[in-house]
Amino acid sequence: MVHAVKKRCYALLCAYDGSNFAGFQRQPPLQTVQGVLEDALAGLGIRTRVEGAGRTDRGVHACRHVVAFRTADPVDPENLPGRLQPLLPTGLAVLGCRLVPWSFHPRYSARQKVYRYRVTVSTVPDEWAQTHAWVLPDPRGFPGLAPPVHLDRAAIERALELCTGVHDFALLAHPSARGKTVRRLSEASLRIFERGGEPLFEFTFRSPGFLRHQIRNLVGMTVSFGLGLVDEAEVLRLLSGEGERWLGARAPGRGLTFLEAEYPPELDPFPAPQPVG
Repeated sequence: MVHAVKKRCYALLCAYDGSNFAGFQRQPPLQTVQGVLEDALAGLGIRTRVEGAGRTDRGVHACRHVVAFRTADPVDPENLPGRLQPLLPTGLAVLGCRLVPWSFHPRYSARQKVYRYRVTVSTVPDEWAQTHAWVLPDPRGFPGLAPPVHLDRAAIERALELCTGVHDFALLAHPSARGKTVRRLSEASLRIFERGGEPLFEFTFRSPGFLRHQIRNLVGMTVSFGLGLVDEAEVLRLLSGEGERWLGARAPGRGLTFLEAEYPPELDPFPAPQPVG
């Protein structure tokens, strides 16, 4: 009698520098995160499809991106990351592996997804800024904007306040974006740091789900508001879903980082360490 081999589901915790990839989704012959993970697993004899918590675009980075795959092949979660790493290109690390319930899906099981976007003001940006932030002034995004550039913090925070909550984000998404356009933006916040004597604006966005290009257009709109190039009435119109879509600056992918997906405790394969004390 031949017994069917039971398939199991495994989750991988990944981090990557998006500068080295043409996005997450497989696009032969381009190097993508999904493509190299599937090829590396195949190199270990595990032929399977990888599904991710988010489909990041070209140049977008990730800190704690959970992916999952299903296989009937024997897998040792403890040593799989170490076996995979030599088969992966520079800029992609597998930080952990867990056996998870069959019903687990890295995208659909998530309650919230959290992204960070960084903007800096510099006339002589270093290598890190050129690959991990939107550097202003930017002649492509804001033709005619010359230094010195002043971003009004209070104005940006006001725009982010308006964006928080339930809105129709159709005008701030890619024209071919799929899914319902009415979404809840649970968090849209700003922190400002100093880096090398220059300001670094760090945006955080949290939502159960984002539309394609939604965050990049939100950043472009709020930065435009902070520069005094659009007014509050225009922000409110764009959030109503009525009229023309946003035709202003779209923040480049390199400033965006997928921070994490938040799961129910009973499904979270990689719970974040809790602070002590």
